[in-house]
Amino acid sequence: MPNPNPKNPPQANKVIAVTLGDPQGIGPEVVAKSIADYSPNGSLVIVGDRSHFPDPRIRVISAVGQVLAGETAFLQVDGGPAGADPSFAWVRAAVAMALRGEVQAVVTAPVNKNKWLASGLPFRGHTDYFATLVPAAAPAMFFWSPGLKVALFTQHIPLREVFARLDREKITTFVGLVDRELRRLFALDFTYLFAGLNPHAGENGHLGSEEIDVLVPAMNDLRGQVPVAGIFPPDVVFARARAMKNAVVVAWTHDQGLIPFKLLQAGNGVQLTLGLPFVRTSPVHGTAYDIAGRGIADPASMLAAIRLAESLLR
Repeated sequence: MPNPNPKNPPQANKVIAVTLGDPQGIGPEVVAKSIADYSPNGSLVIVGDRSHFPDPRIRVISAVGQVLAGETAFLQVDGGPAGADPSFAWVRAAVAMALRGEVQAVVTAPVNKNKWLASGLPFRGHTDYFATLVPAAAPAMFFWSPGLKVALFTQHIPLREVFARLDREKITTFVGLVDRELRRLFALDFTYLFAGLNPHAGENGHLGSEEIDVLVPAMNDLRGQVPVAGIFPPDVVFARARAMKNAVVVAWTHDQGLIPFKLLQAGNGVQLTLGLPFVRTSPVHGTAYDIAGRGIADPASMLAAIRLAESLLR
């Protein structure tokens, strides 16, 4: 695990809230498997409806303040009004506890974005909801693993909208936020590699001009403030980053960043949301309805998410 920031003073008993995610998905299963043989340094509070949780040994509490030091307990939370998606009610409850200082980190199991939208929510996922908490600066989706680290400039938007979002000032603001947050959390220096947007990073403008018109000026604006190694063709940037120490690939689209990340690091990869007033992590997989209820879901990414959250609180 990464070394925590030694400048952050230790707290007496740190509490991590872990939400169950979509109850019809693999969230309850991977949460149960993750905590089965895990001894937290602080306390874990599972947030959800007890009827959806497969481990009967966990003590049920009615308030987060009832959890004991070093204990894993289950906090029963109402699923919300009829027609609502209960996974959102559980996330909202965990976030409220974090904002009140009752828990120091939130780990979220996967939710179904379509269900959130169908139930009337205006959020396409966790990050959209978290953005309402910090309206001054949108939180950043960052993906951490021992071998590869990726920051997504755009998130859940259609590919055709990406080009309109590319803006020199927005890019410098985004990379600056990512760098400040990573330094604060990890107390390490990181180097940033810009992925090319076009094939061959535009081939000097012959295959697209976005690199010349937007990405290079943004990169130049960052020099002297943030270590940027350069712009690299998208088909080689991830291999180059893996060969470097503490390198971060800045990817411009959801799939540009996550296809290689999940292919190479799915087993130990974690999503870490940057820019929030609390630590938030999650596994990198989805609800996996096709294997839900079969007992075969791999808990590795969920366990890695819990461990990363805990390490950042020490």
